[in-house]
Amino acid sequence: MRLHVLANSLELNRAVFVPVRSYRNSVARNRARRLTRECWRRGKARLVNGFDVAIVLYPGTDSLGERQSQLDRLLGQAGLLAGIP
Repeated sequence: MRLHVLANSLELNRAVFVPVRSYRNSVARNRARRLTRECWRRGKARLVNGFDVAIVLYPGTDSLGERQSQLDRLLGQAGLLAGIP
């Protein structure tokens, strides 16, 4: 998973989920997108507002727990988690 962040002038965050084409098929791509969107939904209350986020998804183990930990780690590194420097 890779994260691209750009500041916006809004009081909200926007996200787009982009799976790469090397997934096995559309079912796997859509599952990865759904899981990551759910992880975003669960954690968006903890985020600092005012950013556009593009999340690039790569093939791998598609489980909710692993995607959540990957997303949390990347958001923390980008400084988007509230209360985390």
